[in-house]
Amino acid sequence: MRTDALAFGEFRLDRANALLWRGRDRIALAPKPFEVLCCLAGRPGELVTKEELLDTVWTDLHVSESSLAVAMNALRSALGDDRQSPNYIETVTRRGYRFIAAVTTTDLAPIEQAVEEEPSAAEQIVDRRRQWRVGRAAALETLDKALQLARTGQRQVVFITGEAGIGKTTLVQMTLDRIERQGLSVLHCNCNELFGTHEAFLPIIEALNERCRGTEGASLLGSIRAHAPTWLAQMPGFLGEADRTAFQHEVFGATRERMLREFADLMESLAVGRPWVIVLEDMHWSDFATVDVLSRLARRDRKAAILVLATYRPMEVAVGGHPVRAVHQDLRIHGHAIELALDRLSGVDVERYLALRFGSADFARGLVERIFARTGGQPLFVTSLVDHLVAQGALVEDDAGWRLVREEAASHDSVPRDLEGMITQQIDHLSADERSLLEVASAAGAEFSALQVAGVLDRPVLEVEQMCEDLARTGRIIVVDGLTEWPNGEVSGRYAFQHALYQEALYQRLAPARRTRTHASLGAGLERAYGPRAPEIAAVLARHFELGRDFPKAMLYLGTAAEGSARRFSTREAANYLSRALELVPNLPPEFQVATRLKLLLQRAWAWRAGGDFLNSLQDLGAVVAHAAENGLVREEVNALVDLSRFCLYVDRRQSLPFAEQALAKSRAIDDAAFGALVQGNVANLKLMLRGWDRENAELSERASRLITDSQDFSMRLRRCSMEMVLEYLRANYPACCAATSRGKQLARQVGDVYLFALYESVEAFAQIYSGEWGRAHSSVVAALAISERNANPQAIALCQLTIGWLYSEAEEYGSAARRGEEALGPMTEANPFTFFVGRNLLARAYVRMRNLALARQHLDALERRMEVDRVPMESLVMPHYLLTWCDYWIAVGDLDRAEGAAGRFHKVTSAAPDKPFLVLSYDVMARIALLKHDAQSAGDHLSAAISVIRHAGLPQAAWRVYRTAAALYESLGHAQKAAKWQGRSRRVIASLAQSLDPGDPLRLASLFDADRNAEGEIAGLT
Repeated sequence: MRTDALAFGEFRLDRANALLWRGRDRIALAPKPFEVLCCLAGRPGELVTKEELLDTVWTDLHVSESSLAVAMNALRSALGDDRQSPNYIETVTRRGYRFIAAVTTTDLAPIEQAVEEEPSAAEQIVDRRRQWRVGRAAALETLDKALQLARTGQRQVVFITGEAGIGKTTLVQMTLDRIERQGLSVLHCNCNELFGTHEAFLPIIEALNERCRGTEGASLLGSIRAHAPTWLAQMPGFLGEADRTAFQHEVFGATRERMLREFADLMESLAVGRPWVIVLEDMHWSDFATVDVLSRLARRDRKAAILVLATYRPMEVAVGGHPVRAVHQDLRIHGHAIELALDRLSGVDVERYLALRFGSADFARGLVERIFARTGGQPLFVTSLVDHLVAQGALVEDDAGWRLVREEAASHDSVPRDLEGMITQQIDHLSADERSLLEVASAAGAEFSALQVAGVLDRPVLEVEQMCEDLARTGRIIVVDGLTEWPNGEVSGRYAFQHALYQEALYQRLAPARRTRTHASLGAGLERAYGPRAPEIAAVLARHFELGRDFPKAMLYLGTAAEGSARRFSTREAANYLSRALELVPNLPPEFQVATRLKLLLQRAWAWRAGGDFLNSLQDLGAVVAHAAENGLVREEVNALVDLSRFCLYVDRRQSLPFAEQALAKSRAIDDAAFGALVQGNVANLKLMLRGWDRENAELSERASRLITDSQDFSMRLRRCSMEMVLEYLRANYPACCAATSRGKQLARQVGDVYLFALYESVEAFAQIYSGEWGRAHSSVVAALAISERNANPQAIALCQLTIGWLYSEAEEYGSAARRGEEALGPMTEANPFTFFVGRNLLARAYVRMRNLALARQHLDALERRMEVDRVPMESLVMPHYLLTWCDYWIAVGDLDRAEGAAGRFHKVTSAAPDKPFLVLSYDVMARIALLKHDAQSAGDHLSAAISVIRHAGLPQAAWRVYRTAAALYESLGHAQKAAKWQGRSRRVIASLAQSLDPGDPLRLASLFDADRNAEGEIAGLT
């Protein structure tokens, strides 16, 4: 395919694909400078005013002419154009610009060529320094061996450790230089001190973003989309609106575990095509989630051509207790990693460095002893000392070459004796303006833009940028690091400190008041520049405003950062941000402290809850209750007590009703009838759930749910869904129950709470089972199980497995049901009362039907102990199953008197409630017991009552059982024709259940739907 392009000089401008070519070389150009070039080259010979350019390129953005000037500088640099004697762009003083080169239209064939941008003077300094690298032969040999092993599919992890300035980054770069010539792919991740342990996965996300903007970005994006959708969800710049909607469903409920698994899958899939090197630099500053990524990559057994290089400072991780050291040691002990602990350079290495630097072996030989004696071979100290001597004129170059001006210069007392002193002296020799600029830059971070610094210094961007270029040209303290373009359209050069020690030394020079003002100004500038996109850099803004003592804004952005971490499925990091915000509360005006603390505690409680950490969630809710009570905020106290009553259902439900009743008592102090009704409705709903049906509680619960509107907050809407779900399930109004669970699932999706989603899905499935919609029930729960497994949520997985198991049990596939129950239950999952009661009831029922009565009794006894000894109430949604299983158990062991007593209790419970299916089943079990006692009259009476209910309510799930018992009754009386009639009815209902299943659903093969097997079990099912 060929596209039209504009040709001028040796350049071709591909506007359609946003590419600039010089010959076969692609020229890197930021978006704004590129758009300026398109405007000018598209109108050759014409004056294009500054106003036109600003309106065209910076549409709807209010920027100053300095942004245009910066873009023009970048454009001229890319074109190699001289402002004074231009070949391409002529400046029309005070008016605008004119493109003066001849422009023609030409065909442009796609060119696949590595981007090679003409290096600036500052970049040439960096290139020269690369040629001066020495030593590390043994380390490089070790890394070469690791790479060769990685190429064979034996993944390798190498930790490169050592003090600051020892050369860890240099060794990595030396390795990467060698790797680039071999055609390997590199993912280069840099940990940032500014974020520390808070921003989950950020170094990797930034590295993926950078790679996706490169020449092979489209291919990498395709792989991420296929193998790691949760990671693509963290890269919104690469998602369109349609993608975002789709991805909300794709990554719903994702956990850190899922992100870890997907990243490992991604890298392994990429490494099939060619080896990949993953660099994790400065892990002493990394977030804990990134450490988990490293650990996961190292421990996977699958073959993969992956080499991981991780650097850190041992002293810093030892002092700070950072987990990277423990992970490193564990990986090394188990043979998953090796370590390269870097030492200082030898005298021979230093001599070689000097020879390369000064181009003379003789000169190096005469100087090395002085340099080595002062530096001890500390690499950064060596280079800094030599830079210092050159800058001070102690080492000079003339026609004869380099020479030492004064013999004593390299050992004079004026030369610092350690690296820190050397850095301090280098800084001291800067001009006042240069020091001021770099001190401000140090507060911005390891990397900074001229835009940031100019805003704080209140100086023109071009002036600050030129100062940075001049400093970078010396190659001592900062280096060029590309371009920065802010969302408001402003552009400037980006720079990085040569080493973190320079940044640290400069930052320490900022006096407290100036440091505070600097951070406040940096935060304000970034906030203004990012505008509505400020949440993208919430963590950075929070840090600057916190250090700038603008505490309200710091807390605002900490909350936003917490939400971002939650979207990255990192509950711990989200909670850390909120904890930092809580620590700042005492700095607020007294009148704002209480409300803010309550809001943050509540936000953190829900963050823990969404991550499945109920214990921490309950602790925070308890703190809300206590703090609200201390400050006389009754409404807030009551709301927190209500939340506690609901959360306790899944931890210690013995506390649920006491908390709810405490909330009700407290609410009476508030003169708000609607609020009081809501609180009373919560008590009533919990009583329905934990104590069984009661008409008055049902009315109170229904009244409360009607008071909650869609405009109210999340917790209230969620409460309404739960209240309606319980109420309508107990009424056997299954369509209304499913409507409530459907709304609940939508809310669960909004907060990414997989367990809550699975809980609603489970109850909905039971409602669908009893209304005969087995196909919908099965497909929905299988889908929910897939979501739960993808996100490694054990409680949700267990609940989905048990629900599917229950469906198999209803289909009389008791072996399959028992297997699912046994797999789902364990100490962790059974700590949740709902899971315990559903699971143990399933197993008891299955083992009774399988005639494994000893095991069945164990589960029934466990259920009884939990209720009678531990005083943990069972849900009224589950209680009928428990009572029915006792009936079947006593029938199976042949104790019909106890069976009759159990059936009486079952009937008493079900007849008091509008739950018609279980009322029908109570009649059915009483009829079966009567049959076994040869009391045909009583059996007939019970069946007549059951059929009367079915006639008015349908109830296919109960109907086929009653019809089967009726067939057994008539068969026992010798009425074969009537028995066949009822058998036919039973089978027609069973057939309708089968028809609700998809044709390929494995449940269609269940015993219930096998006519021959079902016939054999018709009488057996009664005993």
